[in-house]
Amino acid sequence: MKKILIGILFLSTANAGVNDDIYAYKFRGHEVIRNYAELIDASPASNLPDKEDLNKCQPMYKNAIQNKVLDIRYALGYFDDSRGFDILWNNKNWGYSPSLDIGIFESIRSVLTERCEKKSQLNLCGFGESGNPDLGKVILQKRIQLLGEDVLVRIALTHASASESFMENTNSLKERQDFLTKQSEESYFGGIGKADVVIYNGHSRNGGGPDFNPPVLDSRLHTDYNGYYEIQRPGIKRVLELIKAGTNKESILTFFSCYSKKHFLTDLLQANPKQRLILSAETIDYHDSLKASMGYLEGFMRGACGQDLADIAKQGDKIKNGFVGYQLK
Repeated sequence: MKKILIGILFLSTANAGVNDDIYAYKFRGHEVIRNYAELIDASPASNLPDKEDLNKCQPMYKNAIQNKVLDIRYALGYFDDSRGFDILWNNKNWGYSPSLDIGIFESIRSVLTERCEKKSQLNLCGFGESGNPDLGKVILQKRIQLLGEDVLVRIALTHASASESFMENTNSLKERQDFLTKQSEESYFGGIGKADVVIYNGHSRNGGGPDFNPPVLDSRLHTDYNGYYEIQRPGIKRVLELIKAGTNKESILTFFSCYSKKHFLTDLLQANPKQRLILSAETIDYHDSLKASMGYLEGFMRGACGQDLADIAKQGDKIKNGFVGYQLK
């Protein structure tokens, strides 16, 4: 389970006007992405690729170039903070196991739809948006030059929680929760073996994820790893079946979730020995997963591969050491 940024719990209520979600993720997530994007833009790795780089990365993007569409699914899992007791923040009791993914969804939307700066080479901006964000899914699109070719980037962005409240999501909002879970699963699992890039940012569930459902809790109100997730492994079992059956064996799967290398690597490569992967090497907090996912997204839109992709995506030692890529060439 990812570490929650405990320090956020002790922030004053001075920012209450903008901090209307738990831990102020709508506001803070936007700042995290923007600040990280500035690091990417200032990095020597952000220079446009030369002809040699264009040629060497063609295999990783040939499907997108052929179809003229870079199909990306960005799925935020049901990201609960389950500690076995009620969470108090900003003079409000959010109950036990509150969700965080709604605020991150809004942060990503707001950054990607902002106007691009004229002097910047960043692609994390300028997207048009369709769909209804109130229904937990939007389609973000823009045209880019991908390895010298005109390509449409299409990102299906989803979140999984009906509200921040576990109690409401499993009771009064259960119908909406069921809808959002199903929608998230259709976008995420429907992209495996078909889309060019499938990004999961959420919980590993100790090997039971990816997960878009309210957590199964034990008698102590902690996530039931021993009795359910580690035994049933519902998410990864479905992923492996789809990898085996998928037609796009050269797609990229990312798991921005705790210890995803430990939990999933062996099974993923057994299902498809050529599978391109990005996994976390350790426990990663939600802000760092957000940074890394945005960094890799920028790298994909630049047509980068191999070490060049890592150099763009991973700014700072914590991110650099926290995520590992496989067969990204």
